[in-house]
Amino acid sequence: MKNKLWITHIQRMCFHDGPGIRTTVFLKGCSLRCPWCSNPENISFLPEAYEKDGIRGIYGKACSAEELVKTLMKDRIFWGGGGGVTFSGGEALMQAEALEAVWKWLKDRRVHMAVETALFVPGKYLETALSYIDYFIVDAKVLHAARCREVPGGDLSLYEKNVETLYQTDRLKLFRVPCCPEYTFTEENKKDLLTFFKKYGDVPVQLFAIHELGEKKYESLKRPMWRSAGVDEAQLYEYRECLIQQGIQAEVIRI
Repeated sequence: MKNKLWITHIQRMCFHDGPGIRTTVFLKGCSLRCPWCSNPENISFLPEAYEKDGIRGIYGKACSAEELVKTLMKDRIFWGGGGGVTFSGGEALMQAEALEAVWKWLKDRRVHMAVETALFVPGKYLETALSYIDYFIVDAKVLHAARCREVPGGDLSLYEKNVETLYQTDRLKLFRVPCCPEYTFTEENKKDLLTFFKKYGDVPVQLFAIHELGEKKYESLKRPMWRSAGVDEAQLYEYRECLIQQGIQAEVIRI
């Protein structure tokens, strides 16, 4: 169903998914399998049955580009002059072919668009997005090639190539690091992250501790949730200062 989009949720009045007030579209399916994922309903590309608080339903609804555009444009009055639409997931770019019609329609009407992405996607999907998207928020996770394959299941060389391609367009606006001591916030990975961020020193970095807000979703899917030992706020601020001392604009956020 190349022309169909698979969506789990549309969230309105969002303030952390790009500039201004935004409507965020969560698309189903991801190219990674991060243990700390807080959106388990968006990992599989297939619809999934769930049961939550005695209510049964399906995660994943197919809709056409036209249907999605009509839904999104109802929110235009709330975006003002600085907001717009953000596409998230899962991995939104894995549905780039089906999204292109939506992106073109919105771009023609000067709607600001952002994408939240891990960038572990075929280059052709990124190239499609670059014809339309104004603002990219990119995850930075495990930056050791073998560990990246082992933990989230990604090809680090593909990620690095995509980051470089995106950076050259001046639309790479923000890096985000989900911090957990077991994988992304080890001493080794913090050094790798620092080296990586110095290469793109004009791109701001946001650090946040992974959380357990997805617990109810895991329960609804009858799937165990991986739990982290956790990172305390002092550790995040200490690393933020380390980045700042190297000339990198960094902040600690809560998601």
